[in-house]
Amino acid sequence: MSSDFWSRSLARIARLIAPRTIRVRRKPGVPSPSPSARVPRPRLGSPSRFPTMGRMDSDWEGEYDNATGCRNTVYTAPQTVVAPQWANVTLGVLGTQRLDRAIARNAATAGAKVAILGAPLQPKLRTVAAYPDPASVVKGARYAILPVFAPAQSAQASASFAPERAYGSALGGMSAGAHLIAPRADAALTRHAAALGLTVHSYEDGLRPILDAASEAMDELFQRVEKAGTQLQGSTVCVIAGERIPDLLIVRLSVSGARVHLATNERGLDDAFPGVTVLPLSDLPVKSPKFDAIFSTINGPVVDARELGSLPDHALVVDLADPPGSVDFQLAKQLGRKAIWARGIMRRVPPLGQAYWSVIGGLIASLEQNES
Repeated sequence: MSSDFWSRSLARIARLIAPRTIRVRRKPGVPSPSPSARVPRPRLGSPSRFPTMGRMDSDWEGEYDNATGCRNTVYTAPQTVVAPQWANVTLGVLGTQRLDRAIARNAATAGAKVAILGAPLQPKLRTVAAYPDPASVVKGARYAILPVFAPAQSAQASASFAPERAYGSALGGMSAGAHLIAPRADAALTRHAAALGLTVHSYEDGLRPILDAASEAMDELFQRVEKAGTQLQGSTVCVIAGERIPDLLIVRLSVSGARVHLATNERGLDDAFPGVTVLPLSDLPVKSPKFDAIFSTINGPVVDARELGSLPDHALVVDLADPPGSVDFQLAKQLGRKAIWARGIMRRVPPLGQAYWSVIGGLIASLEQNES
């Protein structure tokens, strides 16, 4: 037989066995898939257990199969570009808490050379070094970022923490004309810095509008929860999260008097939130019977028959994910569960590390530009 015959035959076979899929992108004015028409839960034996997840503020794409509906979701995040000016920035991060370490990671991702106090970041970054003492962290650095406190801790922390006493002459090892980045530049810190030849810069005013907008979004969410008849004081709630941890939501729930559980497959969070119990996502069906409310932030089918069927009758389910959502609302209605789809609220509530770095990083970039 001729080679043309075999070529046509192979091409026909390839078309028959190729997956029949259509790539679609969400556009303005085009409705998203309904929460009840989503893909079945991925097998728990898969590496990530859930479809690919990423930033909520990025473009959403869905891949639809002719027979089974949406089978995967992909979130395309903007690529981080290492600007040349950041490669010349050296900074020391003097805090040891999760928020400080998030800022150190963001600074290193931007391209800066970073030193942190305490244990190394995990996973390790090539441009981040860890030291056990403050003097080594800031030695030769052009910038030092003083400890950062979450909004719920700011009032009591600022009253008791005095950097001039905590670090003393250790800050004198910074490079000539170096800068201290602090939440606020009070008189005592300013005098201490001036004696060492340093300049103090405050970021509190730049951060306040971001936190105020996030607080308004949280207030709106909690009003909807209260309207649904759920009291958070003394209740047991679960926050379901992927790689983007909704830390401000967790803090607000804790401040409201709720006993908070965090369900996630992210590691290293056991001590990140005092008083919060961290559990793997695979434990959700077992733990669900004791939850009075579930707040899900994962973009993917997470809260389905197993969780909805095992929740108490009075339980509230809040879906904070972008479309296609994470809660099977059709089944929730059939089971008589209270459910809220608070779509869009978390877009106004950035992770605290991202919020703080957007202001601190902008301040450092401005100082670099002014001195270039």
